[in-house]
Amino acid sequence: MKSLLFPTGLNEREKKAYRLHLTAELLEAFSIGAIGLTEFVFLKSLNGSSYLVGVILQVSLLVMLFSVVFNQLIRRTGDKKKLYMISIWVTKLPLFLLVLFTPDTRGGLFFHYFFIGIYLAYSFTKPMMMPLMNMMLKQNYSGKNFGDLYSKVATLNKLTVVAATFIIGSLLDFDNFSFRYIYPFTAVLSMIGGYIFLKIPYDDKEPEIKQSLMKSIGGSISSMTVIIKKNKPYRDFEAGFMFYGFSFMIAWPVMTIFFNDALGLNYSSVAFYKNQATLMSLIILPFMGRYIENTDPREFGMLTFTFLGLFLLFLGITEYWTANFELFGLQMYWSLLIGHTFLAVFFAMMLLLWNIGSAYFCGSDDVSTYQSIHITLTGVRGAIAPLIGVGIYKTIGYFNTFMTASAFVVIAVVYLYWSMKKYPDHNGSGE
Repeated sequence: MKSLLFPTGLNEREKKAYRLHLTAELLEAFSIGAIGLTEFVFLKSLNGSSYLVGVILQVSLLVMLFSVVFNQLIRRTGDKKKLYMISIWVTKLPLFLLVLFTPDTRGGLFFHYFFIGIYLAYSFTKPMMMPLMNMMLKQNYSGKNFGDLYSKVATLNKLTVVAATFIIGSLLDFDNFSFRYIYPFTAVLSMIGGYIFLKIPYDDKEPEIKQSLMKSIGGSISSMTVIIKKNKPYRDFEAGFMFYGFSFMIAWPVMTIFFNDALGLNYSSVAFYKNQATLMSLIILPFMGRYIENTDPREFGMLTFTFLGLFLLFLGITEYWTANFELFGLQMYWSLLIGHTFLAVFFAMMLLLWNIGSAYFCGSDDVSTYQSIHITLTGVRGAIAPLIGVGIYKTIGYFNTFMTASAFVVIAVVYLYWSMKKYPDHNGSGE
């Protein structure tokens, strides 16, 4: 346990950065745990509509479209720490507005949109703050220790998220409107963590501004288009991701509705299923890390998507296989327990495929560009898929919606298999 918390063989700069990084992430974990229950809070506590549940997932993905803009903004900013501080306030401060929600506001359309607006502000955390965090860490962690230290902090962060999700779920079962205090409290912890993170040393470099912001953004989009056209294995990888993405985004908001309206799950039960998948994925993650190093990322993607398809299959079966039992107030469905086991494998594999999958198609100098393409395409599919999912559910029901999502998984797997046969070498341009 000591080696997990305090790695040996670090220089003084790494030790300081690691302590501050770990402390900040442990505090941020409480905010992540609360945000993880957002869709269920909206549906169960605020009596939100099915379509607006889809909108919540939609806005969290639409912000990805701004990744190109934020990347250019970061490059042009000389004071990275100041920009990080502004990002803290922009994304966390709106959570304090949730104290304005009371049981009397339940079902009010204005407060539904108000809630979504607050969540939208928080959703900018990833495109605004993550690149800045990685830049600061990259300057303090040596190349040989970067991956190890980052993964240790991520693991401890996720374990804390599990505990936070369980605690917050229990509080929400006790009082459905306790979220109006929980979210501001976690925002305080998150902001404290952000300022602790800012104590990590960072040496700014004078930015080189050769073009206007709009021209730079246009140039970035143009270079992305060229990459997609020329690098055919990468193009196919992203095409497979698009089909998978439609599957995931169609099913996810409908799953929240299904848990609440069809199964009547309480907050603690939802938190349990989320934690089951998260904890099991942490156990599986190291094995998948070794697997992806020696595997074509398209093959890794085929297996990743297959486990999502198995989860969707058991999720749909739950409508008909209703065998369940109660344990300490938790509503345990056998099909969901099996399904979330498959989801855990999917989570472990997707964590790697999402973060480093695109890096296997290019040289080290182009990694950030390839990842920007990947993130931007996430925003594109996120703009339409969640609401389509709710529309499908309204038309043909839960089971058929989950099976429709499974069909997109099959298309993704078949397409990647075809790509591997046509372009066996995933390195290089694929020409």
